[in-house]
Amino acid sequence: MTAPRWIPAWTFDEGVTRAVAAFAARFGTDDVAPTVWSAPGRVNLIGEHTDYNGGLCLPIALPHRTYLALRPAPAGSDVVRLASAQEPGAGLVEMRLADVGPGAVDGWTAYVLGVAWALRQPGALPAGS
Repeated sequence: MTAPRWIPAWTFDEGVTRAVAAFAARFGTDDVAPTVWSAPGRVNLIGEHTDYNGGLCLPIALPHRTYLALRPAPAGSDVVRLASAQEPGAGLVEMRLADVGPGAVDGWTAYVLGVAWALRQPGALPAGS
């Protein structure tokens, strides 16, 4: 067993800078700069999978975040291209949005493509969005 290794959390600005740099290194640059989204990590100290069943839980947000850099696909394209800076051996994943659905992909890409799939379902977005 290896000893735990503490990795300090990036500042928000550092995370954004790293996400944009990783995006540019993988997908290149063009006239449209990528937009960056992030979310904090989370740990449930007690009560894993009990909160949505009416049980108690004690979650905490972590200073470590997940960053996502993205830009729109060219007009007329419905292809999503994904790469992970933390999983460099995972390679590039490309998939048409029309082919995305439950069970269509495995691993870390399922989290990203699952959101894209859910947002395309009728009623997922408010009218006019």
